[in-house]
Amino acid sequence: MRLPCIVLCLLIPVSLVAAPPAGSPLAEMDSYLSKAGDAEDSNQLSEAIRSYVTVLALAEESPSSDAKSRTDAAQAALSRIGTSLSLEPGSEWVAPNGSQIAGGARNLGKDGGLSPSVYLYQSFGSGKSPVADAPIFFQFVKNAGSLVSFVTTDTYGKANTTVASVDQAGSEALIRACPVFKARGKSYMFQSVYRDFAYLPPANIIKVMALESSELGPGGKASTVDPVASALKEAGFEVQIEEARPDDANFRKAYAGDVKALAALGIDASAPYAAFVLVDVAGAKQMELNGKKYNIFTAAATVNIRLLRSDGSVAFSLPVDGVKGQGASSEAAVQDAFKRAGDSVGPELRRRMQDLQDALAKG
Repeated sequence: MRLPCIVLCLLIPVSLVAAPPAGSPLAEMDSYLSKAGDAEDSNQLSEAIRSYVTVLALAEESPSSDAKSRTDAAQAALSRIGTSLSLEPGSEWVAPNGSQIAGGARNLGKDGGLSPSVYLYQSFGSGKSPVADAPIFFQFVKNAGSLVSFVTTDTYGKANTTVASVDQAGSEALIRACPVFKARGKSYMFQSVYRDFAYLPPANIIKVMALESSELGPGGKASTVDPVASALKEAGFEVQIEEARPDDANFRKAYAGDVKALAALGIDASAPYAAFVLVDVAGAKQMELNGKKYNIFTAAATVNIRLLRSDGSVAFSLPVDGVKGQGASSEAAVQDAFKRAGDSVGPELRRRMQDLQDALAKG
């Protein structure tokens, strides 16, 4: 509510007592100060704020010592109003214990994802009243993306924006809401009145597992799991290693992005990433030169590293080329191919680690 007249009279300098000429900038400022007070008395706070901001704009257009006194009165009123305003989150953002929850960065801008939603209130002692027709400015203060920047509060003081996209869905995002009023080209932001909405990236947990096979059947302990896990640990991932040999059929389904197969392997919201290493060694060939066969066998391996999300989407894929094994028998050549695959995957993954991290950051 506005201050009693006797208090205002004490605050207004003597120079304001004499009425300024009609139609002058000072007269217009006085008119808006009066309108602002009337709007506050009738509980039309947004209109009052716009009138006070108009006074600030007029003072900038026609600066003078008398204009400054009116600016001071408008600024004091806006500061007083600012201390009574609060932005509260929409009910969908409030946990049962009353605290504000966080959204998921990967769901931001998608169906089912949380969008920022606020209520603007003015407090009166122990009570509060919704502030309608107030412009709320939404902006990314961490990460970036596309959203509806200005939304006007409804009768209940509510405003919610729509987020179309986020640039880095794998990184934390923060969207801030704040009341910003505009009049005659001037903007006034209540900087101490804001509400932040945090969107957290997926957990940094990644499960590593490998399937190594050849025409001779499955290999022994996978030689590629530990090198891949080591490279991912060095890059800052929280790594979980699957030591047991996975079921071939289920592994290949999960490798292809089957969501049910991924869930069966424990890839879910709590461990949202999986690093699969698939090694297939072709049949060994015996070396033959000029019609003479030698006890030298070679075996070529197809090696692929693939990182998937729990929803089955591929985040990163890396083929490792040129892996060949050699030995005095077919079995020895195959085993050597498996070993060389294990020797190759770590360095290759480290070489492409920045690409992998960029891919995960983009979502």
